[in-house]
Amino acid sequence: MNNIRAYTVADVFTLIDLLSSITGTAGESLKTLLKSGGSNITEEEAHDRGVELVLLVLNKSYAGAKDKLIAWLASLLEMTVDEFLKQPPETILDVVDEIVNRKESKDFFSRAFARFNKTNNL
Repeated sequence: MNNIRAYTVADVFTLIDLLSSITGTAGESLKTLLKSGGSNITEEEAHDRGVELVLLVLNKSYAGAKDKLIAWLASLLEMTVDEFLKQPPETILDVVDEIVNRKESKDFFSRAFARFNKTNNL
């Protein structure tokens, strides 16, 4: 599998769109995940939350945003949706693994969770 491309601001907005489709008990889980731990979390905690966040998006936004999710995953691999859908099933796991293990993901989630918690406590 090819590595995923560098993230862009568009990816942040895509992720926000996907997160906004999470409602009900999953939405409450998302709020708890975002609020837990205060504003000073370790890189390891940020990584763990990032993993949870990615899995929550894949699991809970699938029904409401399947096409957006597939298009985003395809774009990360710089493929068309048709090309992506022809990949072996483990491609999804490979992309998720790379997202959660990539340094820029860890850095982003660490800062995003800290900012969210800081502004949420105002």
